[in-house]
Amino acid sequence: MLTFNDNKAGMSGLDKEKITKVIEENTSASYSEFSKKQQSRIEEKVLEIKNRLSTATKEERQGAEHLMKNMETKLESQRDLSRDCVCIDMDAYFAAVEMRDDPKLRTIPMAVGSAAMLSTSNYLARRFGVRAGMPGFISKKLCPNLTLVPGNYTKYSKISRQFSEIFAEYDGDVGMMSLDEAYIDLTDYVAARTEKRTLKRHRYGGDCPCWLPRVPDSESPESLDSEESECPKCSKTRKIYYDDVEFGIGREEIVREIRFRVEQKTGLTCSAGIAANFMLAKICSDFNKPNGQYVLENDREKILEFLRDLPIRKVGGIGRVSEAHLQSMDIRTVGDMLQKASLFPLCFSQLTQESFLRTALGLPGRPSSSDPRRKSISVERTFSPTADFKILLLEHSEICRMLEEDIRKSGVTGGKTITLKLKLSSFDVLTRSLTPSEVVTTLEDIQKFSLELLEKESGKEIRLLGVRLSQLVFEEEKKSKTIQEFWNDAKLKIQNSEDVTSSPDDIIEMETRKCPICGDEVETGGGRLLEFLNRHVDECILKMSQEDVETPDLICISVEKNTEKNKKRNLNFQKYQNSNLAPPKKRKIQEKNQMGTTKKVATIDSFWKKKN
Repeated sequence: MLTFNDNKAGMSGLDKEKITKVIEENTSASYSEFSKKQQSRIEEKVLEIKNRLSTATKEERQGAEHLMKNMETKLESQRDLSRDCVCIDMDAYFAAVEMRDDPKLRTIPMAVGSAAMLSTSNYLARRFGVRAGMPGFISKKLCPNLTLVPGNYTKYSKISRQFSEIFAEYDGDVGMMSLDEAYIDLTDYVAARTEKRTLKRHRYGGDCPCWLPRVPDSESPESLDSEESECPKCSKTRKIYYDDVEFGIGREEIVREIRFRVEQKTGLTCSAGIAANFMLAKICSDFNKPNGQYVLENDREKILEFLRDLPIRKVGGIGRVSEAHLQSMDIRTVGDMLQKASLFPLCFSQLTQESFLRTALGLPGRPSSSDPRRKSISVERTFSPTADFKILLLEHSEICRMLEEDIRKSGVTGGKTITLKLKLSSFDVLTRSLTPSEVVTTLEDIQKFSLELLEKESGKEIRLLGVRLSQLVFEEEKKSKTIQEFWNDAKLKIQNSEDVTSSPDDIIEMETRKCPICGDEVETGGGRLLEFLNRHVDECILKMSQEDVETPDLICISVEKNTEKNKKRNLNFQKYQNSNLAPPKKRKIQEKNQMGTTKKVATIDSFWKKKN
């Protein structure tokens, strides 16, 4: 059985052995079997790594060390310490929303989800080992007094839009990685901010417990401006206290201002990490939870010092499998990764080598002045295992709706690839992808293509369903022109050139020629005006292709003499003559080789001369 992971905020210092034992005792046979298979695969890979290290020759080790030193030098040259990157993470988001709306939940262990699966838990529940991704019935064994609240994703999405609007004021290209996590590049905003800012603050008190944020008990609010009214929810006396809060001009002050505005608007708290890139900012956002922020200086030595004793599992992208592989090499901290980087080429692929070295150096996943935009958007949901296709269709419809909503608010117009993710009752995971000919942009597209993939898996008992859109197309990206759009633009340019008033000296004597496609007379003349005839022929060909009319054979001319390469083609052609190739391909080869030349389509001018 895989051990319990306590790297979530609010879970440090727990008795991992005790929690793991409770999980093992209450885990279904199917998951136990799946867990054993997964653990067996991990152990096989660990054994392979150990054997590889024990049999590596001195030359191999020296070569690996040389390779990684060169890679380190190259990566260090790309280090950018000029940016102010921020990761903002809402504190226990789904649970916090429910606690805000129901004061009775604020002082008890609670979680959002069902007996099948939890979405999140509050910090009181985390002290018992209850966390997101855990089945609700097991969390009840860990914490018998746990209160489960059904999720309300429509409400969570609505509130997410409120604070994402605040983030967008500081970075127009803010990346919302989920409903509760944002990546903000403050570099330009910090540079432009030259004055302090004072904002009004409101907090609640009195007998009414319904509203947040509250005035702390440690404060004496009597000296503050206030107003008193009856709460529309509980009918008790509600007091609202007002004062001013000042914020400075540095990045720390600006992040404090952002967090303040989120709490004022929504009654919810968030935590933040500030660093030179988003990878580091993400790690830092977990350091002062809840309702805090952590700043890592934009200094190489400070960054390496920060990472030296950081557990590898604290890094995004290193899960339990990668952790096991690295631990087999006696690597437990990010500092260990840097010290033993010379071992990576002996055990891992080139992509993994670079990924691990970037982590060890505190560099983002790929070189850029800032971090790249997200590569995909996905939504998934866990439920009680079922093979009932009607139930799966309902879940699928809701997931597609949520995905389309996330796409709209992420500055994305669509994506080129759609992927269906399924977790079976056996806990095995299947992924099926489809890349349509057109970009997937609408809810109807998402539903149609993902349903096409789901129907192929009909009959399987499924416990998790997810849909992902990748190869994203963003709103500001220029759309590639279709042939029709390109032609329309060309016609517009011709019309504009015809509208220009010309002097008598500019007038060119016109003549007409027959179009070789449609037979119509087309005005033309010397020099550039021959383009009119060329464009007319292009238009004729386009119309015929759109109307499924057979186009006439294009006349080709020789542009170079027979060469050794062409002689070789002739010999190859002899081999194909008696083969069973399909007629179209045979004709193509024959056409190509009997000429004995490289060919190109004739220009309209040479075509006309040849025709006459």
